[in-house]
Amino acid sequence: MRSWLFIGFLSACAAIVPAQAQDDDTTAVQKVWEVRGYVKDMQTVTYARNPDSLVTGNLLHNRVNVRFMPSSRFTAAAEFRTRLFWGEEVRLTPNFSTGLRNRNEAANMQYIWFQTESAVMHTTVDRLWMEYRAPKWEARLGRQRINWGISTVWNPNDIFNTYNFLDFDYEERPGRDAAKVIFHLSDFSNLEFAGAAAEASYKSVASVRYTTNHWNYDFQFTGGLYHEVFTAGTGWSGSIGDAGFKGEAQYFAAHQDTAAQVNVSVEWDYMFSKGWYANAGFLLNSAGLNSPIDTWGLYSFQLSPRNLMPTKYNAVVTVMKEFTPLLRATLTTIYSPGTNLVIVLPSLRYSLGTNMDVDVFWQAFYAEQQKTVQPVVYRGFIRFKWSF
Repeated sequence: MRSWLFIGFLSACAAIVPAQAQDDDTTAVQKVWEVRGYVKDMQTVTYARNPDSLVTGNLLHNRVNVRFMPSSRFTAAAEFRTRLFWGEEVRLTPNFSTGLRNRNEAANMQYIWFQTESAVMHTTVDRLWMEYRAPKWEARLGRQRINWGISTVWNPNDIFNTYNFLDFDYEERPGRDAAKVIFHLSDFSNLEFAGAAAEASYKSVASVRYTTNHWNYDFQFTGGLYHEVFTAGTGWSGSIGDAGFKGEAQYFAAHQDTAAQVNVSVEWDYMFSKGWYANAGFLLNSAGLNSPIDTWGLYSFQLSPRNLMPTKYNAVVTVMKEFTPLLRATLTTIYSPGTNLVIVLPSLRYSLGTNMDVDVFWQAFYAEQQKTVQPVVYRGFIRFKWSF
């Protein structure tokens, strides 16, 4: 109850606080406070091969994003994520609540309001940072997202916070307890230093990134330590004709009993006429599986910077069509040839009105088992979202 009262108080502040501040460097006037967020209701069904094994889940999800901007140089942010889970999915998942925390975070900023055999209400602070911007540099300290990825589906360079492409309900993506400083060397090049702590000290990450632009391409080069292992990477983004062309590569040195590893992603995309969009990509995970196994499950897709896919070779194709300004359809297909793993991800979005959307998602997993390609698991979702 206290969580909803607090959320309601912040929402009311957004509507009634007319606070304004004079900019330090100009005569412009800006808002000091900004409060935004959304409320979602999502229903889930999951079954393996046979609908008789169907498991249902329910989620009520509220997010509140608060910004404090007293001047053009200083910004502070706090973002809260409150979720109420209930149903069979909670009851049948051992230690369900322990999986809700981001283990990459050093400080425990979560609170479980209550948990029963089939229900959990959980709040976490997944952004809490302060930022100062000067003409030639900027610094941010606190829980934040350090986004070094370039590609759409797989981001080898994103060693701070891996994005799981199956977690479509987390648009903001996970964050870290970190500090970063960016120096603007010129209009086209920056030097960035970042370090992130974790719950366990050996899981900390520290790296440097240099970005520049040549030949109408953006390039980046990174190097540092990931979980006490040396890592280095590079990425690019540009175009070939009218098609976008981007990619990333990341190297992890050998460490103790772990061999050296390379992750490489390449991606093309193109916008056609009449609202059609296509994207195609490839991922190499040198440490991934390259032969069929019989133990696939959703746990196989608990991804990390070293394990962007559990399989070695991976191809993805996405096709999106905007039929009307209110209706959009997307189909993504992933294929891993060594294991004959196939993931099919269709979705629909329809706008019900101002700030109100309904989404339908389907996730179908197939893989070679016992020398034939068989269904592994199916998941369906329907989600209503109201933004404020």
